[in-house]
Amino acid sequence: MSQARTTNTDYLLDTSVLSRLLDTSHTDHAKVKEWEAALSTQSRKLLSVVAIAELRFGLALAKAANRHTVLAHLEQIIRSAELYTPLGITNTTANEYAMLKSSVVAKYLPKRLQQRSNKGWGNPEDWIDEFTGRALKTQENDLWQCAQAIERELTFVSCDGGAKSIQLASPDKLTLICLHAS
Repeated sequence: MSQARTTNTDYLLDTSVLSRLLDTSHTDHAKVKEWEAALSTQSRKLLSVVAIAELRFGLALAKAANRHTVLAHLEQIIRSAELYTPLGITNTTANEYAMLKSSVVAKYLPKRLQQRSNKGWGNPEDWIDEFTGRALKTQENDLWQCAQAIERELTFVSCDGGAKSIQLASPDKLTLICLHAS
């Protein structure tokens, strides 16, 4: 992780990276900060409106559960995240999302694809690789963020192992860095 980058690659930070970067109390904060420090000064770190929505969802759940001890902390993380200009969802994002999600289905669920065609697919979080029997751990929101990375030719950075399944389904289009934090 400490390898310095000499190119000015632009990065789209997944919610898992963003939360570790902004939450100084997170156990993986130092690992992600080390990765960030190794980036070229010309590289941009971007985030998606999807990441902001995920953070706000966490805040809404904390409020609903009356978890007053974490509210101020979560609100501070969201304020810090909102200092970034988030990338919006566009028609091109929607097209990339559809192509990317269908690539994941074709790679990991080919039998189901042949049997079900366009019938309901459920949540990708529940999908099981037909070859290995393992859960893909692919998150719907990661598909959207990966689609944004493809659309804008950004490198997607995640701490979630499920992003690797997405990248393997579309290796020629999606560039991924998985920081393998806990």
